[in-house]
Amino acid sequence: MFFLSFIITLFVNTAAGGMSFGGWMWYLLTSIFPVSIIAGISGYFQAFRNVRLWVYWILCAFLGFLIPLFMGSVGAALMLILEYGFESVMYSSANKIMHDYFKLAPKYALMVLPVVTPFLALWLKGMQTLLAYVENKL
Repeated sequence: MFFLSFIITLFVNTAAGGMSFGGWMWYLLTSIFPVSIIAGISGYFQAFRNVRLWVYWILCAFLGFLIPLFMGSVGAALMLILEYGFESVMYSSANKIMHDYFKLAPKYALMVLPVVTPFLALWLKGMQTLLAYVENKL
């Protein structure tokens, strides 16, 4: 999963125009947990291949909301704590920034939902195809 997170981080950070190591590290560390969830869900779809299409799209939309929400709130707050220290974040002006992360993360997750949902649907189908290929080879 680390390699997958690294590839996604490299692509997204380059597409966003960021070339600093700090931006890459922030995105990499906050994407490992959601990418692990996606990998687990793809294994679930491999085991249960006869899932209805509307259930599949609802799950993709739910994950498409949950992953940016996690990265934009919890992930950003953790990176702020790692950069400035827990005491500095809790008792300074950085505390307002952290609260803003939690306020803006749901709005950001809703804004990127139309882009993330089809990407996740494609990604899950690709992972399902890969797992089926490996299963047939074995």
